[in-house]
Amino acid sequence: MLICENLSFSIDGHKLFSNININVENQKDLLITGPSGIGKTTLLSILCGLQKPSGGDVLYNDINLYNLAENKIDHFRGNNLGIVFQSFNLINSFTVKQNLELANTVLNSQNNDYLYNLLHRVGLADKSHLKVSKLSVGEKQRLAVARAFIGNPKWIFCDEPTSSLDDKNTENITTFIKEESLRCKASLILITHDKRVQSILNFSQTLKLGEEL
Repeated sequence: MLICENLSFSIDGHKLFSNININVENQKDLLITGPSGIGKTTLLSILCGLQKPSGGDVLYNDINLYNLAENKIDHFRGNNLGIVFQSFNLINSFTVKQNLELANTVLNSQNNDYLYNLLHRVGLADKSHLKVSKLSVGEKQRLAVARAFIGNPKWIFCDEPTSSLDDKNTENITTFIKEESLRCKASLILITHDKRVQSILNFSQTLKLGEEL
């Protein structure tokens, strides 16, 4: 279970958000919405242990995330969370396949057989040999989504995972996210304005930043 209690974040004396309370049960989902600049990406970074909040707690089951040492936070994130960044965070000089293999190696896994299946399902199997720098923005986004599910994470975080996709690829990737989350028995926390995504995933709960105060 993911529980957030009274989260707040300020930058340069400006309060971006405050009094954020979240409760996501295991294998459930949460949609985060709100206008641009309200702090959605910052909130996701806090939930993933990438940016410390100004106040409040983030708890995964019985683990208070920000009570851990920084290296322990990194270890927890690597072993339990799958993240789709808005900026993708891929290595452009590596091939498509190498980007997935690297993520697999970080998790100390020697099994690369299922990586092809992930690439096939996001429509990139025929481009596994290409360097990421040769991909379109939409193809990079699909690769970033595939990478998030390496290691069978228990919590999936997606920041606008279909922002660069057409209708066909949006349906395919959203269905992929849904199916893989179910396979991993993972909770899904997703930021999007995309009504196409919302209609497919049919979220059980929604947090609208800017309306919680």
